[in-house]
Amino acid sequence: MKGGVVQISQAASIALHGMGILALQGRRISVRELSEMISVSEPHAAKVFQRLTRAGLVNSLRGPSGGFELAIPASKITLYDIYEAIEGKPSSDYCLINKKNCPFGSCIFGGMLKRINEEFIKYLSSRTLADLVRSDLFDETKGIAKSNKN
Repeated sequence: MKGGVVQISQAASIALHGMGILALQGRRISVRELSEMISVSEPHAAKVFQRLTRAGLVNSLRGPSGGFELAIPASKITLYDIYEAIEGKPSSDYCLINKKNCPFGSCIFGGMLKRINEEFIKYLSSRTLADLVRSDLFDETKGIAKSNKN
């Protein structure tokens, strides 16, 4: 299964990767260039970045020299901020089915789903775009993402 058990929406993935690119490049980037860099359709990237604009994370400029740029410093934007701008606040209900119809007295997953969600939120909340740019995921001398061969 692609992506393993924990998955996020394509829109959230576009937002996280696109914002990382904006932070890494440190300049305004057109939606066409962003969509090419992350291999998604231009209309989908534009919709995602419109949501990020409404959330105040990016500025949008129209026209031939237009595009998107960070609205606030990369050190002030957490990965959770980006995730929440696209997905909204995560639910605190970890039941995968309607509780009214559950045949068990307690969740068959125990507290695992809650712990996984809390760990995911903790991770996203503890990482900024600046951290991402400084991480070993990027070859800073070339300004490109390193391939992950793990």
